[in-house]
Amino acid sequence: MNSLYQILLNHFGTEAKVARVFNIGRAQHFQKHVPERVALLCHLDPTIPYTYHPSHYGKNYEGLSLDLTTKKEVTTNENQTHQRAA
Repeated sequence: MNSLYQILLNHFGTEAKVARVFNIGRAQHFQKHVPERVALLCHLDPTIPYTYHPSHYGKNYEGLSLDLTTKKEVTTNENQTHQRAA
């Protein structure tokens, strides 16, 4: 598995370009640790072949699940609004 630093070098070509893209002075310190915000931005960019793993940054995988279930019934709060106005 390539490190994110190596993926960034392959994608942008040089360390200077990586630094410019992420608005930092030097990207060389990314060899030891890429900041989480950079990892998230790379994950969101479809042109960078990287998948963010929360466990690499001490995050709990289980707390990141999404519940996208919906109810068929649509409710409004119009009754509450009319009651308050009365």
